[in-house]
Amino acid sequence: MIFTPTILRLSHRFRWYDQIDHRKIHTEDTPRLGGVGFFLSFIFASIILAVFIPTLNGSVAEIRMLSNQNILLFVGLFMVHGLGLVDDFRNIRAIYKLIGLIIAGALVAIGGALMDGIYLPLIGFVIPLGPLSGAITIFWLISISNAVNLIDGLDGLAGGTGLIAAFAIGVVHIILGNFPGALYSIILAGALLAFLVFNRPKAKIFMGDSGSLFLGFLLGALVFIGGSDTSSMQQELNQFVAGFVLTITVLIVPIVDMISAILRRLRERKPIHHPDKEHLHHKLLGMGFSTVNILFLVHGVNLLMGLAVVSWAINKRFGGSDLAGDAILVLAWILGASLFTWLHYAYRSKK
Repeated sequence: MIFTPTILRLSHRFRWYDQIDHRKIHTEDTPRLGGVGFFLSFIFASIILAVFIPTLNGSVAEIRMLSNQNILLFVGLFMVHGLGLVDDFRNIRAIYKLIGLIIAGALVAIGGALMDGIYLPLIGFVIPLGPLSGAITIFWLISISNAVNLIDGLDGLAGGTGLIAAFAIGVVHIILGNFPGALYSIILAGALLAFLVFNRPKAKIFMGDSGSLFLGFLLGALVFIGGSDTSSMQQELNQFVAGFVLTITVLIVPIVDMISAILRRLRERKPIHHPDKEHLHHKLLGMGFSTVNILFLVHGVNLLMGLAVVSWAINKRFGGSDLAGDAILVLAWILGASLFTWLHYAYRSKK
């Protein structure tokens, strides 16, 4: 709320507007640096928190707000945000953005935030990744960054999706006793809530690549954020998160949209980074939905996904059946996949 009005004034003064082209929905000059506002908000609030509350008593032991793991994560976040900021002004080639994201992801992996296995819901089996854990972690962070980037095409869509996901992950952290992870998640949710004041329809500012890449990268990593480099509590949480289960659930809309885009472009023999107007929001607009109705539909699904992961966490915290908890998540996935299948064929029939 403090940073964004200043960014708006500077953007209008220097004409830092989002480029209008055939793929974009907006037709007026609109600033594109809203991501700078919620990035700075997240960083400043996190620093203040770490200074005034350097340690917390977690479910296992006293844990540090700025562990080595979290410090390297923040370095990676600066890199991703800077990469997106440069791209907002100069349109960096896809290969250079990929290299930058790989380096940022490697920093997170070096810090110890590694997916060491893939959890299979209902079966209850963890496939160990062993030496591949670092590469899989980097691939995961890059994928979520791009998923959020691709869905950022409608007022309030990416920001609202990120807000619901961050809040749900924060509640899961609280339930499981990871208080530093909860605090960082809620800080992000608060920053996004303030951003949406300016990004709701009709948007005064867009988040741009500096915001969408940062948001996706952080959402992909939020489940890793803890206060201790080695903690049985964090390891227990990571065993679940290792299979991407929690983040896949709360971000199922952008993830499925990204997978659909990749398959669509491969089918059409186009590069997977080739832009088009076949994303979720484009299809819903093509079917006659208004911007507000699209937000109600998508965020309604996002809320259901958030409730699913919170229900899973409550079930786990109070010793419920793992099968019952997993069933909730699988049902949520089926709902999300069914929505996209219906949307795909309904839209094609209208073309």
